[in-house]
Amino acid sequence: FRFFRGIPGLRLPPQGPQPFRGQGSGFIISSDGLILTNAHVVRDAKQVTVKLSDRREFSAQVLGSDPATDIAVLRVDAKGLPTVQLGDAKQV
Repeated sequence: FRFFRGIPGLRLPPQGPQPFRGQGSGFIISSDGLILTNAHVVRDAKQVTVKLSDRREFSAQVLGSDPATDIAVLRVDAKGLPTVQLGDAKQV
């Protein structure tokens, strides 16, 4: 393979595992940092970063996830976050 390293324009595929960056969405459900997202978004993640629309970023801990319902709960170390108001199915 050493011979091919010197040929311009020839690219060999990277060797070994490649880092993966994914994206998803979620909802802040408590002002002290609880967040709901999809379980498939954080599955097998070694590191999770939450980015808010005001450009703040937080490192998040996955508290738990349920693949059957595709729900995950995250926690970020923050206070006074804006929250979403969840509906009540009995009111529909």
